[in-house]
Amino acid sequence: MEFEELLELARDSYVGQFADFVDKQAALFDKGAAEVKLQISGDSEYYRNYFCADFASNDDDGHIVELAAEEEVTFDPVEVSLGNMEITINRLVWNDITIASNDRTLLAGDFAEWFETWFDPEETTFDPDTRFSACIHSLKVDSTQVTVDFGTAPITALADLLMRFESLGCQSLTVN
Repeated sequence: MEFEELLELARDSYVGQFADFVDKQAALFDKGAAEVKLQISGDSEYYRNYFCADFASNDDDGHIVELAAEEEVTFDPVEVSLGNMEITINRLVWNDITIASNDRTLLAGDFAEWFETWFDPEETTFDPDTRFSACIHSLKVDSTQVTVDFGTAPITALADLLMRFESLGCQSLTVN
């Protein structure tokens, strides 16, 4: 299987489960919405304290419900190259992808532009005619890795993130 096909399979599996999940939540809660962007007060592990809830109800109790994906695409580890960077992919679960740099310290600011594009906190690309946002749901950055819930973002979001690592001078990545 080609790397691009693997990415497509992982994303499609998740988005299919997400659509079913949203339908079930909408049936349970009269008032609610999918992909509700929140900025958490205080300190959090999320980049700039932003998080996109999979589903939030607007009932008296105000529930946030996150999808626990039941299906996962399994495969033998894959190795690919991007420019001078070698990438080993061990696992691809679209709503929980960790990319570790094996040779460079990471700073939160390294991912500011990528985050603005793919989380879109100001919703500059919001399209009311689409069912889902095509945005990531969260980003966490520490000195050695980033963890992303890619939500309903397209494969291009992951490709752009990998290119960002390359532009930072990373030579070796591990994706889990």
